[in-house]
Amino acid sequence: MGNNSSLRVLLAWDFGADLGHLARLRPLAQSLEARGHEVFFAVRDFSRIDALPASMRVMPAPMVSVSAVEGKIREAATFADILYNAGAADARLLGGLVRGWRNLFELVRPDVVVQDYSPFSQIALQGLDIARVNVGTGFVCPPNISPLPDIRPWEDHYPERLQQTEAEVTETVNRQLALQGEAPLLGLGELYQRTDANLLGTFAELDHYPQRAAVLDGRTRYCGIWSDLQGVAPDWPAVDGPRVFAYLKPFRGLPRLLDHMQCSGCTVLAYLAGDFDVHRWQGENMRIVSTPLDMEQARHQCDMAVLHSGHGSTANLLLAGKPILQLPAHVEQNLTAINTERLGAGVSANLGNADAIREAFDRVATDPSIAAAAHAFAAKYAGFNQEQALQAAVEEIEVIARAKK
Repeated sequence: MGNNSSLRVLLAWDFGADLGHLARLRPLAQSLEARGHEVFFAVRDFSRIDALPASMRVMPAPMVSVSAVEGKIREAATFADILYNAGAADARLLGGLVRGWRNLFELVRPDVVVQDYSPFSQIALQGLDIARVNVGTGFVCPPNISPLPDIRPWEDHYPERLQQTEAEVTETVNRQLALQGEAPLLGLGELYQRTDANLLGTFAELDHYPQRAAVLDGRTRYCGIWSDLQGVAPDWPAVDGPRVFAYLKPFRGLPRLLDHMQCSGCTVLAYLAGDFDVHRWQGENMRIVSTPLDMEQARHQCDMAVLHSGHGSTANLLLAGKPILQLPAHVEQNLTAINTERLGAGVSANLGNADAIREAFDRVATDPSIAAAAHAFAAKYAGFNQEQALQAAVEEIEVIARAKK
């Protein structure tokens, strides 16, 4: 088989509503297509496919109705809980999802399936002679640890409840694997060992599962990040003062944060994603825009950032050596905020505590030790190049696919 042979590549995304999944898969798809491969997308959210090139064929990822899952867990505390809420403990629902994915594989006939937070396609692939590669942050690829780690370590949970849910999901998945002629899993984390490679789009310091360090194997490696950094050029207010780049969505305490930043003596440029009347804060030292900004320019031009702890934006700012005020809105972002604080490169605050947010902003803006920790992260990865990381991932996918073709 020649190295230039064309491959059929299916990119699969069926969990998670965050645009980070698409931002990671899109450059991967574009690079694969540029190298002459045929690219297909199975996505969970068709409202976002306008961002994909028209040449790429897009189809819906198999899903079940949320109402079909009985007894959903209100706040998922492990990866097993997440699977439970998606129907993985119901043999009928899981069987239907596997059938849907396998039908999709028959239609597309992929040489390789590249998965970003797509555990049901990972289950469906078991027993099939199709190459499979997982990409994404550490959150979407749990480590082979049993019981699975708690993803809400700041809360108190009953270990017995977590283990019971994990046992129920594991039992149902194993019954499905038996139907596919596959050996049972010893634990749910083993599912991600039954793959050709786990290409983690993160750094060890930002892995949502720091416990992975104890079980890291040759199948799994940290690749760093690659993402779409497109947007309009930052147009900073023409006044002196430390530059603050903010990437936020509307939340209850936002007006008080904007008031504080406006009076802070800083020069603020904010991208606000969402419907929010900002005219009151547009002024000499603050500019708020509703169009995404060029992250590559913004991260190098600012002195600090205010984020919702998105993994991609956090990694980009830290690579530029910028300290961060983290305002996480959900569990995955909370883990990124914890990692940022563990590095000493930022401070997090609860979205519902306006006083704590203001205090955290002032600390990030004035504490030299926080800036020094961010600079240390940037220095450690000074040789990292996102385009090179992307191309290395593409080449590894090609090698894996051709080995099975």
